[in-house]
Amino acid sequence: MVTELSSGQLVCSQHRLIRCGKCTMDFSFMIEDDDDGDYDNESDSCIESDDDDGQMDLDIDANPSKISLTAEQVDKLMDMPKRKRGTGRILPTKFIPPTPDTKPFDLFRGAKTYYHFARYIHRQDGRSKGLIFTDGACLDNGQANPRAGWGIVAGPPELASTYSCGNANGRLEKKGPFGDDGAQTSNRAELRAVLAALGLRHWPGEGLKTLVFATDSEYVVEGATKWIQGWIKNEWKTANKTPVKNQDLWEMLLGEVEKFGDNGMKIQFWRIGRELNTEADKLAKKGAAIGNVPDTYMNPISI
Repeated sequence: MVTELSSGQLVCSQHRLIRCGKCTMDFSFMIEDDDDGDYDNESDSCIESDDDDGQMDLDIDANPSKISLTAEQVDKLMDMPKRKRGTGRILPTKFIPPTPDTKPFDLFRGAKTYYHFARYIHRQDGRSKGLIFTDGACLDNGQANPRAGWGIVAGPPELASTYSCGNANGRLEKKGPFGDDGAQTSNRAELRAVLAALGLRHWPGEGLKTLVFATDSEYVVEGATKWIQGWIKNEWKTANKTPVKNQDLWEMLLGEVEKFGDNGMKIQFWRIGRELNTEADKLAKKGAAIGNVPDTYMNPISI
């Protein structure tokens, strides 16, 4: 059971702790300033109900370490600031592996980190450097009714039945984080996956100093680390003087990079082969196959 204090902070009801190992709950992310807005969790679904005594009962699924809050509950309990369009004052960089043939699992391993979390962490830098696989997919691309979705793999799937790994997927929404209309395309879905992963947790709260995104998307890697500098300089116009596609998501990404940078964590991108990104690809395709297209932008949250 979860209790809301008068300050809005969530704690476990039994011990009144922000971090409780016995209850496997961690609400420390609320202490930090968080710029995300609405939340939804496709992977870790639960049933929620509000009680008159100010407490919130949550029916936990088969994995007792996972809790899901609706967008309305998160906004109510956390009074979260509005999303911000980034300016480019802090930019992400490319992750450079030791050799061109280096694979993600040569450098990162799946392991339990603390409490009930399992992540991909660096073999030498440990918990200070993490890896997340992301991907986007678009079914019926180029046809009358394309369907796009995203997928993220933040921890080893083989440990998901025991620990919270933060793996999730979802359907690409009709509108972006600032209310702009968005097309159902694979490029937009690939970028949306990164934003979903960034909004999943307050990652510096897990001790991360660097978060690396592994993706097979040239659009995401080159766009985030190279092209975006020219777009900003040209006031979001391409070299051909046409508007940059998915400007709203790129600005949202810059805002997230700046937010995490202010909290001491760098964002890096690593372009990997498609054959190394199969788990995120599977989740993205499942997300694209979800029936109804959400109207508004929502993000998963993992506690």
